Amino acid sequence: EQRWKWDIDNVRDISINENVAAILRNKLLRLPIKVFEALQVMSCFGVKVDQDVLSILSGSDQFDELISSLGYAIQEGMIEKRNETTYGFAHDTIQQAVYEYLPEACMKEFHFKIGMQLVRALRGFVTPESLLCNSITFLAIDQMNRACDGTDPNRLDTRIKNTLASLNLKAAERAIDLADASSALSHVRFGLQFVGDTGWSLCYEICLRLHEAACLANYLNSSPDEVLKHFEEIINHARTFEDKIKANCIMIKSSASGNIKGAINSAFIILNQLGESFPSVATPEDIQNAIASIREFHCDDPKEKILDTPELTDTKKLWSLKLMDHIFPYLHMMSSNLLILISARMLKISFQ
Repeated sequence: EQRWKWDIDNVRDISINENVAAILRNKLLRLPIKVFEALQVMSCFGVKVDQDVLSILSGSDQFDELISSLGYAIQEGMIEKRNETTYGFAHDTIQQAVYEYLPEACMKEFHFKIGMQLVRALRGFVTPESLLCNSITFLAIDQMNRACDGTDPNRLDTRIKNTLASLNLKAAERAIDLADASSALSHVRFGLQFVGDTGWSLCYEICLRLHEAACLANYLNSSPDEVLKHFEEIINHARTFEDKIKANCIMIKSSASGNIKGAINSAFIILNQLGESFPSVATPEDIQNAIASIREFHCDDPKEKILDTPELTDTKKLWSLKLMDHIFPYLHMMSSNLLILISARMLKISFQ
């Protein structure tokens, strides 16, 4: 077959031709300073940014001429308006040239100013779960993390640091829900950086949940040593037994990959502390009693009646169910007769 074939990977790796780059730099430097600064702000978001975000920024004194300056840049062909809701660079090489023009320290300051304005804007949302609010939340986190990466976060006051730790926690938990362990770990790292060494004493709840998120993200990332590190941090600092349960559940799942029997034994120790005790070995009498109890739970009732069962609210019972659910497949793999006892207990708790 005689035709042109493009090696896309090699095309993407080709740097901007030096002559083109020089022409582009000269054109940028001839722009009015406010226009160039507006392009630098826009470049902090990548090749495009929503108009709603720019409108929020333009509400502050330091970015008050942002929209009008970008209008001038449109006339100069540097950027374009897309779909009436998005501003985008006419070419990604323009965004690259603008973003890389300033030294790293100055660009971090741009990220910091943008991030702080977006964080302030979050306080004004009446509906925190709206799509726009969620978008602004993650943009604010990204800007502040870029600004503080590799720098001392102590230049921020405690209230701001706690806010940023909380926002990174939200982003980490969202990433975990999407099974994106890499993003979750990045947000956990920044969150722990913001709470600092005094996190356990000054913002206990955030610190606890960040380490729980670290345990779970590292479990998803198949990093058992890191799971253990954060697990031990929780065990050493958690104030109550209840605050240690989630970490114990994650640790049990993590350790099961190399030691199923040990994981099961650990689970039964925790279950006993939750008030759900089991014999180490199920006798025939135990099994008969479990089977008899299963028959009492109206399993033949219509689905609608079962679904109308009152929702379980007892925290210890809920954790007991989760823990038994975790070890259920391991007991099945080991053909353990305790599986019947676990099944009966789960039904009993569910129908109580």
